[in-house]
Amino acid sequence: MFKALRFFPLAVCLVALAPMAQADDAATAAKVVGTWEGKWIFADMGGKLVVKIDAATGNVLKGSSVWYGTAVGDFSDTFTKAKVKGNKIEFPEPTMDFEATLSEDGTAMEGNWTSPIATGRLTLTKK
Repeated sequence: MFKALRFFPLAVCLVALAPMAQADDAATAAKVVGTWEGKWIFADMGGKLVVKIDAATGNVLKGSSVWYGTAVGDFSDTFTKAKVKGNKIEFPEPTMDFEATLSEDGTAMEGNWTSPIATGRLTLTKK
């Protein structure tokens, strides 16, 4: 019986700390609202990338992106379900998904983008 209960204090702590983690994610989400500029990279090619995060509700972000100089030309995309989890942000978009890690000072992001036909890197700086 005692063996079964030995993890009980850990489980209680995790349940108690969960709302704090969500609050931290919401605070981070609020801080990233704004315009981010940088570039997308694929092999030896690349182009300008502009991401506008218009709103944060809890840890969910809404906004848009413009990808310049791609193989299909410049195009815009939107996101309504991007999520902040710690210092990581996942942006599922209709055309191009990407995820990025936020810098400690909250002024830069670095990560990867994925399309149905390719994957590459991206860097963004808050303007």
